[in-house]
Amino acid sequence: GQVKDLAWAPDGKKIVAVGEGRGQIAKCFAWDKGSTFGEFDGLSRKVNSCDYRPNSPFRIVTGSEDQVVNVYAGPPFKFQLSNKKHTNFVNSVKYSPDGAKFVSVSSDKKCILYDGESGAFLQEFGVGKAEQHTGSILGCAWSPKGDRLITCAADKTVKLWDMQGGLKLVSTIPMGTQVEDMQVGCCWVGDYALSLSLSGHLNYLDLGSGAIRTQVLGHAKPLTTVTADPTTNPSEETFYTSSYDGRVCAWDASAGCKGEGTVHSNMPVKMHVAAGGTHLHSIGFDDSLRTTSLPLGSGKAAKIETCKLDAQPKDSSYCKATDVTAVVFETKVQLFKGGAALCSADLPDASSCAVSPEGSQVAVGTKSGKIFTFAVQAGGGALAKGGKALERHRGEVTAMAYSYDGASLASGDSNREVLVWDTSTQEVKKSRMVYHSSKITCLSWSPDNGTLCSGSVDSNVILWPMDLPTSKRTTLALAHKEGVRGVAFVGEKTVCSVGSDAVCKIWRRTA
Repeated sequence: GQVKDLAWAPDGKKIVAVGEGRGQIAKCFAWDKGSTFGEFDGLSRKVNSCDYRPNSPFRIVTGSEDQVVNVYAGPPFKFQLSNKKHTNFVNSVKYSPDGAKFVSVSSDKKCILYDGESGAFLQEFGVGKAEQHTGSILGCAWSPKGDRLITCAADKTVKLWDMQGGLKLVSTIPMGTQVEDMQVGCCWVGDYALSLSLSGHLNYLDLGSGAIRTQVLGHAKPLTTVTADPTTNPSEETFYTSSYDGRVCAWDASAGCKGEGTVHSNMPVKMHVAAGGTHLHSIGFDDSLRTTSLPLGSGKAAKIETCKLDAQPKDSSYCKATDVTAVVFETKVQLFKGGAALCSADLPDASSCAVSPEGSQVAVGTKSGKIFTFAVQAGGGALAKGGKALERHRGEVTAMAYSYDGASLASGDSNREVLVWDTSTQEVKKSRMVYHSSKITCLSWSPDNGTLCSGSVDSNVILWPMDLPTSKRTTLALAHKEGVRGVAFVGEKTVCSVGSDAVCKIWRRTA
């Protein structure tokens, strides 16, 4: 079953872990050999929290959804005492640094203090209307000196308590007004107090002023795509990522996340930096093409223009020269500009697309492995299908990208192969790029057109130099353990990759 919490023994040789599942829901074991230390009786429902007393005589305390706080003496550990002062789920239990006391907090909004050795009830605090949390208390943490305690709750606040001067409330820090501002965890790192929001934001707290010192932003869900425009402002190394909950984050490769916002109501499929970095074009499984004004997180809500699509989109590509976006559906490819449809062309089993840099051609890949090219006519008013299909792939064409000079077209398929085509002759000019072990999910060219980057379900990212044989490739093994969903060059020597592991990684070439 799920592991909900764990704590290390002071000697660093034993771990106590708790959670839910069949059989044991609490266990103390040696980290290196797995041998157990005692039995944990008296637990009937999921255990949410545990802690290990930092000094002798050693104790383990647990808090569970049966509303009970249990104390176990050992090792080997055995049941010593059960406290039933709470009337709802016990969410967190924590020993003070000196082990003299421990605290439990619960969904009943109570904070209770106990003796660290005997486990006996000492006092309930924070019971006054002016002091008490108004929502379930989800976490607590002692300061390194043991003189202060912070608690965080679903009421979107963090409270600071004086644990030596009569268990009094020192300050209350409001964390926001939205559902995602609920505080689900907290801790101390040295002299810094931190809390975690439901949104995934990590908050550094200024306890003196009762405010947030700074926030570390980012995604809390698996990532779906990444985009950048390294040719507009190459020194900035700015890029954008999206997760399947519709959130988009703006990043600086050196400084981290600098803004975020919810753009789609369902999973974003593809994004593109547009209009010289002032807008973001994106498609999603909410069947919409959206144009989002940049920057994100600038103190006001981003302006989003929505164009409703006829069906669920599969892929898209953007042309900076003409400000046109091509969107591929199951049965057709369609061009859009300024939030309005320009034209479309029918193509059964379409799967991916790419627009040439000058905007005169659209290449569309299909499930059969063929690539069809369409000439853009009358300023985007019509699409004329070319006579010759590009046929070399042995599986569905899953990713495509034109080089910045338009001389090359890269394509990847479900049969793990990457090909590079000469756009003037429509012949393959680089092949045998079959060093992935699963479907190709994404492709990106370097700004100088000299390197192609590919990502795959096999968790790897590969850099292919165009002027060297494929044996000179660079493989970033296990870049994302649950599969690579997007890659993008954000500078001449900087690549960003995202994956289903909810991680965004920056890679820098040293040569």
